[in-house]
Amino acid sequence: MNHDITLGILFSFLVAFTVVAYFAKKNAPETGTSTESYVIGGRSMGTVVLLLSMGATYFSTWTLLGAFGTYYRSGVWFSSFAVWTIFHGIFVWLFGTRIWLAGKKFGFFTPGQMFQHYYSSKRLRIAVAIVGILALVPVMLIQISGGAQALESLTDGMVPYVIGVTVTSLMVGVIVLWAGFKGTAWTDSFMGLFFASILIFTAFYAADKAGGFALFEKALAHSPEKMVTGGNPLKMIELWLGLGFGAWVLPHMWQKYYSASSAEVLGKVAAMTPFWNSWMMAIIPLVVGTAAMIPGVVPGVTAATSDTILPQFFSAHLPVLGAFVVAGILAAAISTINSQLLSSASIVAEDIVNSLRKSPMTSINTVRVTKLAVIALTLLVFVLALTPGGAGFLIPIASLGFGLGLQIVPSALGILYFRSISEAGAFWGLITGASAMGISALLGLNFIVGHGLFGLIINVIVTVVISQKTQPVSQDSVAQYHNMYAAYMTDNVSTDDEVSDHIVPQK
Repeated sequence: MNHDITLGILFSFLVAFTVVAYFAKKNAPETGTSTESYVIGGRSMGTVVLLLSMGATYFSTWTLLGAFGTYYRSGVWFSSFAVWTIFHGIFVWLFGTRIWLAGKKFGFFTPGQMFQHYYSSKRLRIAVAIVGILALVPVMLIQISGGAQALESLTDGMVPYVIGVTVTSLMVGVIVLWAGFKGTAWTDSFMGLFFASILIFTAFYAADKAGGFALFEKALAHSPEKMVTGGNPLKMIELWLGLGFGAWVLPHMWQKYYSASSAEVLGKVAAMTPFWNSWMMAIIPLVVGTAAMIPGVVPGVTAATSDTILPQFFSAHLPVLGAFVVAGILAAAISTINSQLLSSASIVAEDIVNSLRKSPMTSINTVRVTKLAVIALTLLVFVLALTPGGAGFLIPIASLGFGLGLQIVPSALGILYFRSISEAGAFWGLITGASAMGISALLGLNFIVGHGLFGLIINVIVTVVISQKTQPVSQDSVAQYHNMYAAYMTDNVSTDDEVSDHIVPQK
């Protein structure tokens, strides 16, 4: 294999990636001074870019490496995990439109701002911020480690893991610092379309190498234990909840709702998301992961190396195209971590630093602090990726982040739907749920359900019990938010002026 070709293609894609970010920045010249523009794109995202951006956030290294490996290790039963994409589309509509409405009315650009405004609670705002950042760090980690693993595998170690981690981290920092939200959204879209094209070809090519329509029959002959319904149903339910019910509330997704130009845009995104995500996350990895079970299709693959099936496959059969694939995997990792990194940094600046100040920072200073946080968080993820555990199996690492995301759900639903949740209930539910999950994961405690779902159960119980015993949220807040939702949804308003007209004024 010609490694010079691989490196040349990789370099070309990084250049193309940078060019896309450049035009995004050029299209938003106010990015450097406006917090709203830098963090959420000036609330101007349309259907196509937002759909592709949301999709690229999910089918990055988590899907393009982790899912392939999980099918190989666990078998066809894992295809049921795609059910989450249906949940996710529903939740984008049920919850995302309400988040967009409140964000547009009150000028929010972080989740914590909305929590403090509704619950009148600075401590809850800070708690949500900390849990949100802790939830995103494992998800960011798999982007860095996954891309570096793929690059090392395809180049047969010529580009070692540490170099891949370094290149990815540098590109992430540069793009986010330079181009802001629009840069991340445009690069997400660019790489999403690229991967959609490459992976469709991959599925057909792998199937052909494995025997075409006889693929699953051959896999059954070689690995019958992987071709039957099995697995761990409770773990799968937790995965559905973590991805479908927990992912919508993660900070970078919350801010994508803020970024939409209208509720109609979110409605279209919600309708198309299940189709966009499910075939990319279930069908293609299923075909390739199953093909890898057949001897000779992916020579030398083992359970330990199964997270790099895709680059191994092309390295053996079509090295030139494999170079495109691994370059794309690396770029997809960058495009995905971009929005997560920007979201985490904006939370540090606004929900932690700014909320603790006696006088609020100006928009320019908030952007500056956000950029400093980008640098700090990039260094943190870089260091974590170089630790021994940083290169572990991708699906388990990601599950930690999505499980933490689940812990924000009860308090978020208090803002969006359930008027009976009090500030104390929301705060202590979040704290105990996140703590229960973290302790059980660190100690390796085994329950009937997984760590994330265990934490959520504790969270809900504490939230409900304490809410019944403590002072409810003020009637002003309840009316301002919940009556606003009812009026907006009932009258189907769509313009900025109508949004303002249908807000119930604060008493």
